Formats: sequence, C-alpha cells, structure tokens
Amino acid sequence: MRWWRRKQREQDLERELRSDLELEAEEQREKDLSPEDARHTALRAFGNPTYVKEEICTIWGWMWFERRKQDLQYAIRALRKAPVFTTAAVLTLALGIGANSAIFNILHALVLRSLAGVRSRETRGRYSK
Repeated sequence: MRWWRRKQREQDLERELRSDLELEAEEQREKDLSPEDARHTALRAFGNPTYVKEEICTIWGWMWFERRKQDLQYAIRALRKAPVFTTAAVLTLALGIGANSAIFNILHALVLRSLAGVRSRETRGRYSK
C-alpha cells in the first residue's frame, strides 16, 4: 500500500462499500420489501460499514499510523491546555536527563576509563607472547 495514494484508496473503498450496500438493498427490494426496510435489512446483512472500513484499513497496514497521529494530536492538545503542567514536566525531564548525563560522565572519567586501560595492558601481555 502506497501511503501517498491513501486518500484515493479510501475513496475507492467508500464507493465499493456504498455499491455493495445498494446491491444488497436492491436484492431485498426484489423480495417485496419497502425501500426503507430493504435498506435496513441490507445494513443488517452487511454489517456496520464503519467497522468494515476500519478492518480493511487495518489489513492494508497503515491504521497504526493514523492511531499514532491521533494520539499525538490529543497529547499536544492536552499539553496546550495545561501550560503549568507542561512546564513542570519538561523541566523535570530536562533535570533528570541532565543529572543522568552528568553522573555517567563522572563515572566514566573516574572508573570506566581507568579500567579500560588496565584491561588492555593485561590483554596485551597475555596474547603478545
């Protein structure tokens, strides 16, 4: 499925579902049902068109993208509505990331770098014979 042709595929799917419902309603009208009853019977026989459309989109494989996009839009909307919470969350994340980075840099400079030198000399001595 090409993502740039998604709108065209959705329109094609919508037309196909509509024609399937119309054909089913026509078959029901041939059984001497009123047009309204034929339409309702066709909908019952066919199932929920929205559900069918969602299932087909899931099979096509890009429904996950739509859901992630909706989730992201909702998150941005929620964060815009609560600027104090947003500021506190961003500052907390920045402080946490900065503290972790600083602790790792200190640990790396004091402990890990010196261990790498000791192990490399030991390894050279063992395998250079």
